[in-house]
Amino acid sequence: MTATVSSATAATITGAQNWDEVAAHHPDHVHAMAQGLLVGDPRADAVITELFSGAAHRWTDIVSALDDPSLVDPTLLAGAPEFRAFLEHASTPPAWFDPALARAGADAWWRFGSLQSSTLYQSLIYGYQARGFTRPLAATGRLTEGTWDRVQATARWVTLATAPGLMDVGAGGWVETLRIRLVHAMVRHHLHAANDWDDDAWGVPINQTYAQLTITAGFLALPLHIAKDFGIHYSRADLEAITHLWRWIGWVIGVEENLLPTSYEDAMRIWRISREFQLQPHEDAKTLVRALLDDGYRADLGLPGPLNNAFHLVTKPFLRPVFAAVSTRWVDAEIATAMGLRSTPLHHLVDLARPVVRSRELVRAIGLLGSERTVARRELRLVTWRLGIDLTDPKIVGARYRAADENRMDSVA
Repeated sequence: MTATVSSATAATITGAQNWDEVAAHHPDHVHAMAQGLLVGDPRADAVITELFSGAAHRWTDIVSALDDPSLVDPTLLAGAPEFRAFLEHASTPPAWFDPALARAGADAWWRFGSLQSSTLYQSLIYGYQARGFTRPLAATGRLTEGTWDRVQATARWVTLATAPGLMDVGAGGWVETLRIRLVHAMVRHHLHAANDWDDDAWGVPINQTYAQLTITAGFLALPLHIAKDFGIHYSRADLEAITHLWRWIGWVIGVEENLLPTSYEDAMRIWRISREFQLQPHEDAKTLVRALLDDGYRADLGLPGPLNNAFHLVTKPFLRPVFAAVSTRWVDAEIATAMGLRSTPLHHLVDLARPVVRSRELVRAIGLLGSERTVARRELRLVTWRLGIDLTDPKIVGARYRAADENRMDSVA
């Protein structure tokens, strides 16, 4: 990183009232966070710059190349050196990456996949407290529009990225992660091109620090903390494997290596540091939380469309306050209030659920639910069914991956 960001600038960009105090306790980590506020994703940004610089290829050509590079006209890649370099880099894992360990992390994650999927709402609320998250949405006019579609798209990505084997190079999770990475670069390009975005005041849109905390805190540490609150127990080996999986996901999505966690303890340290900041969420955070509670979920029993819609309308008046109250359990009180959340006794529903979760854990531990991989597959099938993901569809899982390894795809599906 070449940008130099002062503590005062970092505090202004993030809204953290005590930036200097936290920096004094964790100088190395906080310094890296400060510098990351003015850095986007140079490799992905170069691809988008190339796309809009009069190149012969189009966005649809890039998407097709991600799905299956073997079907792309070689002249396209020859005329798009930045995109070719981007693909080559993303297809060459770093020396620390261990596919077997990542696969073990995916298996461990999906033993409780349906519960982990439900933590997505908490991950989004965690992100809403950061101005770096809300401002791009406000600038693109997507504060209240398409909330349900945005939640579903994020859920599908998390599912594909964490499904056993699907973050292998060329597989569906890897493809979708790269696609999202380039979409982020496209957002940065458009916001800068419109000349109404101030990097010095707000940080680079979807910057490195935002990406680091989204992956490490929002999608890794927070869900594991929530799982523990529900009574789920992971072994130390499980935690390290899950961390390795998310470290790899973070690398593929463009987070710089020095900002990625090297161990479970490192991930939790980054999350704890992020919680030490006394943030002042932007007013847009209330709008996003309200939209999430109003249109970010559907009560789904697998019934025919009209019946399921009717069930959702009937249950929404109860489910909305439950989601709102439970969400306050894992958000600092002052920040929850600033985002329009209010704690009520309903958050104790987690305490009531804990014995049920622990009972399921006992049944699983003695083998009555099948092998751990069988349990993971069952959970994966349940979630993919709810999300409408067909793991046998080459367009979903990645054509190149399916053609290269049919047997492994059968084991995933």
